Amino acid sequence: MRFADVVGNSHVKEILRRTADRGRVPHAWMFSGPDGVGKRTMALAFLSYLVCRERRDGDACGECRPCRQVADGVFADLQTLAPEKGYIKLDPLRDSMPRLYYPPLTGPWKCLLVDDAHTMTPEAANAALKTLEEPPSMVMFVLVTPSPDLLPRTVVSRCFQVPFGPVPPDDVLSFLASRGRTGPEAVAVAAMSRGSPGRALQFLDNPILKERHEFMSAFLDLASSDVDQHLKFADGVGSSKEETADLMLLVESLSRDVLRASSGMPDDTLSNRDLAAQIRTFADTVGADRAAEMAAAWLDWDATRRFVPNVRAAMDRMLMAMPRNRN
Repeated sequence: MRFADVVGNSHVKEILRRTADRGRVPHAWMFSGPDGVGKRTMALAFLSYLVCRERRDGDACGECRPCRQVADGVFADLQTLAPEKGYIKLDPLRDSMPRLYYPPLTGPWKCLLVDDAHTMTPEAANAALKTLEEPPSMVMFVLVTPSPDLLPRTVVSRCFQVPFGPVPPDDVLSFLASRGRTGPEAVAVAAMSRGSPGRALQFLDNPILKERHEFMSAFLDLASSDVDQHLKFADGVGSSKEETADLMLLVESLSRDVLRASSGMPDDTLSNRDLAAQIRTFADTVGADRAAEMAAAWLDWDATRRFVPNVRAAMDRMLMAMPRNRN
């Protein structure tokens, strides 16, 4: 595992590289940011850099024994904690602590990686806090979380915080290409992934993607349809919460493309370039103001869906922004 294997967030790589090169590595880190942007992968790349025996060009070699062991998940001085049934409880955390006080088997560092650290129960967080306050020498803690605000402030304050940001769509597209995934769907998914290479790769295998072209074409045709067709379309959106959320990602992608088209941006800026002609026709029909209303409806739904996931209300509002053909 190397820094070169992590997509995006080059500023984080530079921070980690400099702290290691200067020999001033904080004992506790918090990697926070959106899901799927490479936080856990970066933690493993950092550990590889610390234990690598032959660093090259500001990166781990990826070939020595410690590097291979980290990459294969068998590095003896690495422990990983992850939620079980939604939580990291006290007993697994407490059981991992005694091993931290023994010298590294491979060296020179030991690491405890806590994935989804925000799922620690209060008892587990308090147990972690005690060790964070008086850490063993040459032991590094990495807490990975998309929601640092859910952790006790006392735990957060003991960690050196490193924020991760979304990965640019072009970098996500390059990541997909390196996995042999190319074509119109890859371009669209890279834009829909919200800067998450992991989410993009997962979405490419989502059955809903097979419906992308048909669903989007049907949506774009609504600009010249009557109210009955609008209602019929809204009634048929999603048979489950998961499917509906996935379809709404397609709607988001279309909304952004319609805004781009109505603003006069070229086709190569569109996420769904294979539907460029239909998108431009739609944009010309609804106009810039109505396109902005549609985008606002999606944004409002996205901001509240965690608490009030009213997809039908959002869809109705978007359809209301379209011209009404009463013929």
